[in-house]
Amino acid sequence: MEGHSDRSDVMERIRQASASLGAGARAVAELILSHPEEVALLPAAQVAARLGLSESTVVRFAAAIGYDGYPALRRALQDQMRRHLAPAQRLTRYAEDPTRQTPAAQSFADDLDDVAATERGLAAADLAQAVTLISGARRAFVVGLRSSFVIAYTLYHHLQQTLGTVTLIDPARGEALDRLSPLGRGDVLVAIGFPRYTRLTVRAARFAAGEGASVIAITDGPLSPLARHADVLLAARSSNNNFANSNVGALALANALIAEITVRHRRRAVPALARMEQILGVGEVLADQE
Repeated sequence: MEGHSDRSDVMERIRQASASLGAGARAVAELILSHPEEVALLPAAQVAARLGLSESTVVRFAAAIGYDGYPALRRALQDQMRRHLAPAQRLTRYAEDPTRQTPAAQSFADDLDDVAATERGLAAADLAQAVTLISGARRAFVVGLRSSFVIAYTLYHHLQQTLGTVTLIDPARGEALDRLSPLGRGDVLVAIGFPRYTRLTVRAARFAAGEGASVIAITDGPLSPLARHADVLLAARSSNNNFANSNVGALALANALIAEITVRHRRRAVPALARMEQILGVGEVLADQE
């Protein structure tokens, strides 16, 4: 039985099961992928009638991708559609939901679910490929705007200390995409974005791919506009039962990436971190406290 934390993984489940689906089930999958907002409102009988299939085919499809019947699949689609509502709409729906916990309790529960779901969905091969691309890049660029900027800055801050080859794209300093002008083969761009996606980040990913650079997308899944330009997709769960997306799953993913790269380059990282401690005077502060 699927739990609450799995309800927004419909598209990923379809992708994983696509190779084993029969013709009828594939038709249902294609309808969901192309018109998820419509299927979220339709009972199984109407989906079947629209596709010229039996209702049992639609029900079996839901089971084939891991749901306890079509109603569970439909609820999952409705949850996913809520992720794309405007913040004001989400807040209104959240506040009027009689079944919800207190806002604080719900927030903690969602964040824990996000981290767990992100870890479960992270393929070791994808993480390893991202580590290799960043570690071997001539230059690495990181872009993430609006609420994703905190993730981008965290990634930049730690990787720059370790590698010394990382550039943060920060439009707040008037740079926009100017700093991507030298980007080309041998470079890598880490593009970070979640619903509602920022056009500038998508443009940066498209530009980088067109210039022959490698693109790593940290986003919410294969249907993200960043995914189509990515060589590596690192998906993070970002729940939004209240008015804003949670960045906790994505930040945990960024921290995992930082940990892997820092340990791989520990011979460079250790002296760099020691030097930073010396510059900040942390050692002297600790000595004074003893």
